[in-house]
Amino acid sequence: MQNTLLEAAAGIFPLAFGFLAAVVALGLLVFAHEMGHFLVAKLSGVSVQKFSLGFGKKLVGWKIGETEYMISIFPLGGYVKMQGEDEDDPELTPEEKEHSFTEQPLWKRAAIIFAGPFFNILLAVLLCYILFLTGFPTAIAKVASVVKGSPAQAAGFRPGDVIEKVNGDYIDVWDEVSEYIRSHPGREISFSVRRDGRPLDIKVTPADVNGHGDAGLMGSVIVGAVMDPSPANKAGIKTNDRIVAVNGRPIGSFIDIEDAVRANPGRPMSFTVDRHGRLFSVNITPALSKARPGKKPYGVIGIEMGSNEVKMAYGPLESLKLAYERTYMMTSLTVQSIARLIGGREDASQVGGPIAIVQLSGRQARQGIGDYIIFIAFLSVNLGVINLFPVPILDGGHLMFIGIEAIQGRPLSMRKREIAQQIGLLMLIALMVFVSYNDIMRNLGYLPMWK
Repeated sequence: MQNTLLEAAAGIFPLAFGFLAAVVALGLLVFAHEMGHFLVAKLSGVSVQKFSLGFGKKLVGWKIGETEYMISIFPLGGYVKMQGEDEDDPELTPEEKEHSFTEQPLWKRAAIIFAGPFFNILLAVLLCYILFLTGFPTAIAKVASVVKGSPAQAAGFRPGDVIEKVNGDYIDVWDEVSEYIRSHPGREISFSVRRDGRPLDIKVTPADVNGHGDAGLMGSVIVGAVMDPSPANKAGIKTNDRIVAVNGRPIGSFIDIEDAVRANPGRPMSFTVDRHGRLFSVNITPALSKARPGKKPYGVIGIEMGSNEVKMAYGPLESLKLAYERTYMMTSLTVQSIARLIGGREDASQVGGPIAIVQLSGRQARQGIGDYIIFIAFLSVNLGVINLFPVPILDGGHLMFIGIEAIQGRPLSMRKREIAQQIGLLMLIALMVFVSYNDIMRNLGYLPMWK
């Protein structure tokens, strides 16, 4: 029922829905971040003058005690203003200095600054904990059908088998199974399978077909998301549709669809779709991707891979352990991705900006509350990690200044801090221009957006 209401709202007002989903997600992230600074500042005896969600002109505000709580007009951010933090503040009295941020010991100032990113990580743990407690959507690689006379049938595979490991490696997406088989023609593969709750070990040697392995295992090809606008969206394809065949040929993996679509830009193709047990056919003409210079154009229809999922609920203690592990994994992936970007091993064109956040927020919310919560948790981890980078103007930059002060026994001069802050601001502006350029080029079709 929840998903139906979300889909209906998204279908009527797609842009407004995406914007609202993004504002809610970013608002929660910013609230957690600033609440970290706020709480640790209060615990440290520092006077907090303002707590704002958003930047710019104040929309509404309430004064409670010494602090003014506000919602400001620009939603992408927020701030906590502490006494003595601004160099332009009037001269403080001795009593006010006692509650001033700049007069606190180094360790207190560092704790206040670090608390923002740390609370973003805690928010991710909390969101994952709630999902594991109530039912976490877990992907499974489920066999949809087995080709008659194939190596898989001879080995004993049956429809409905869930593949958990391939040659000892855990997998949870069907395309990982398909890719493993394709890359092992004529070589025996060991599968760890669960059938009706019972574990089984099955060994299969895929046939060699033109240099690619083929075991005769067919998976459920599920649509995880549909871009708007896109040829698939125009044809009426929906999230969770199962694509059974393309041009009359049975499809066993998302890779099969991708290969067929990429090779047929501008040519009408027939897709056989299973929607809630009802089979029907639709014609989709792949759009021509406007590739970057030096890259060959290819066909795209605007869908992303989905997966079979089951909801797994756990007890309070196990949910806490799993939430920690999932958050650790997201943090590790974020750090690795940033390291690859800096090292030039990751395509920087895939980095998105505000438009991408709006599109992704709307898409994840349309797919269901569970996907949306996971998306918010991942965004929160990203915000926490990025804020710890030693870039002036970010929390990591302020921690760097405190580290320098601890080493040399005095703070950096005002002039040096101003220069560093200006450099940091220019770096952030350059990054915003770059990601906004990516957003625009991606929506014009010059960067990959559809698959």
